Amino acid sequence: MNPDYTKYTLVELYDVKDNIDNESYPERYASLLNEIRKREMTPEKEPEPQKPNKKNKAYIARFIMLLCIPFFSWQLINAYKHGSIHFKNDHVYHLSAQPTAFYVAVLIHVICLLIALRTVFKGLGQSNA
Repeated sequence: MNPDYTKYTLVELYDVKDNIDNESYPERYASLLNEIRKREMTPEKEPEPQKPNKKNKAYIARFIMLLCIPFFSWQLINAYKHGSIHFKNDHVYHLSAQPTAFYVAVLIHVICLLIALRTVFKGLGQSNA
């Protein structure tokens, strides 16, 4: 099965040319060189480079945030139960010893949790019209 070089951009064709084993794949190499010559003669027929799908990026972001929700929830539950919270560089802030730092760390965790929840559940109730 030979690749369809007509769908490649000229930059991608040059990259393939630099990396192809022309001794193992002489037919592919010949068709590659033929396509490069055609493109160099008619650059206006250059296909648009494929852009990453925005929908896939959204799914990846939602998945990452979905993993963050249990972490931040667990941190906040433990802070409530034990009066201490783990924060940056494994530092532990205790409510009794450092109340301001404790509440700042809790606030940061709450904000991160809300951002994660918003990212995961944003747009779920909307119809795809």
